[in-house]
Amino acid sequence: MAQFLDAFNNSALFPALPVIAKSFDMNDAEEQWIFSAYALTFSSFLLLSGRIADISSPKWTFIAGLTILSVVSLVVGFVPNKIAIIVLRSVLGIGAALTIPSSLSLLVWTFPEQKAQSRAIATFSGMTAIGNVLGLLIGAVFTGEVTWKWCFWFTTCLGVPTALVSAFFIPDDAREDAVAADVGEDGLVAEGGNRRQKKKKGGLDFVGVSLITITLILFVFGLTSGPTAGWRTAQVWAPLVLSFALIPGFVFWEAHIPEHDAALPPAMWFYPNFAVLFAVAILPFAWWVASFISFTELWQGPYGLTAVETAIRFLPLGVSTGLIITLLAILPEAKHPKRHILGGFVLLITGSLLLPFARGLENYWRFLFPAWVIGSVGNSIVLVNCSVAIFRTTPKDRSGITGAALNSALQLGCVLSVAAVTGITASVNQREPDDPYNGISASFWWLLGCVVVEATIVTVLYRERDETRVEEQVSAVTTLARPAEEKV
Repeated sequence: MAQFLDAFNNSALFPALPVIAKSFDMNDAEEQWIFSAYALTFSSFLLLSGRIADISSPKWTFIAGLTILSVVSLVVGFVPNKIAIIVLRSVLGIGAALTIPSSLSLLVWTFPEQKAQSRAIATFSGMTAIGNVLGLLIGAVFTGEVTWKWCFWFTTCLGVPTALVSAFFIPDDAREDAVAADVGEDGLVAEGGNRRQKKKKGGLDFVGVSLITITLILFVFGLTSGPTAGWRTAQVWAPLVLSFALIPGFVFWEAHIPEHDAALPPAMWFYPNFAVLFAVAILPFAWWVASFISFTELWQGPYGLTAVETAIRFLPLGVSTGLIITLLAILPEAKHPKRHILGGFVLLITGSLLLPFARGLENYWRFLFPAWVIGSVGNSIVLVNCSVAIFRTTPKDRSGITGAALNSALQLGCVLSVAAVTGITASVNQREPDDPYNGISASFWWLLGCVVVEATIVTVLYRERDETRVEEQVSAVTTLARPAEEKV
């Protein structure tokens, strides 16, 4: 439900945006901030949320996020001006950020058996595309038949019962029970065939989370400002330069505090394949978002389709994703993630090759429909196997921060995709204004290049290892990264 609501909160507003803008007399830049405010806080607070979930209760972190989403979504329908709606959208981003890492942490601890855990993570991952497509359809119906306010109130209708059910039925001590089950008579915890001391939960690391949160806020603000403020303005470059300047300070701080206290321990980047999987996770949402923003504006603008007609044309994305996610959840867990990820990339490259030629409504069935079906199947395979594999390569007591890192990569892909697609489209269409698809086609060639680069990274850098061997290496890396006083 967390992943579905996150996707729904954005996609439902695509068909509603023109009506909202008219209701509050918004200009183009202010319209953009309805999405940017949410993306800014959501992306920036994911790592903080993951750390909170790891050191406290993932259950109550999840419920707190749902409560914020439900209450604020209810209030948005009654706001009197555009400033209030933008501010509340930023608060919704914080609420959503609290739900994602905590829900992934709950999945990892609630389903300790690998097969069940893989199915749970696969289902969780697939909710994004389904939420995006259903959000477009439901948002179009609400906007056209009732009022745009129901795009927010629908979140309240789903969030309140989900929070109540979670409070009563999710066990408070799932994580402690799982750890206790692995503790032997010697007081040590089983991990990778070895025994090790039970890890401390650590503290919140206020300096670390503050540095990384400020860095992400500046970085996302710079990228999201580009399409409206212009890429050569100080509003874009000043926050981007500042964000990169803060990174060395964050890395230095994290390397000089105890590993169990760090917000994002440097040792995580040396876990087997973690860095490669993080890079892979940048792509899936970026691929889907490129299609959503390009064709929503094209179809409802120059092509003159209604919001409902546009949403119906997006159904192949959601249906194909839902079917393949269901199939992946039923099939046995992939013993060789690299092969499955590369297989997904083959399909993704095939689908991406068709997108630049989907010019005009008459080419929907010839190019766009097969591109979306083939590409979405491949994208889902990449996303699911990447999500499962990244949790296999990190310790369970880091599941919150692992989920936060995974979703930070996914959201980074969204932000980069929006910035690149809008920038390329606008630049090309300015030079070639005769057909609005010229710019979109160019942006899809860029997207194809990104897919090929990611596939090359996996081919060259991903190293397949035996599962037990991976766990042993994770334990070894963590031990080496631990300060000397902890080892004693």
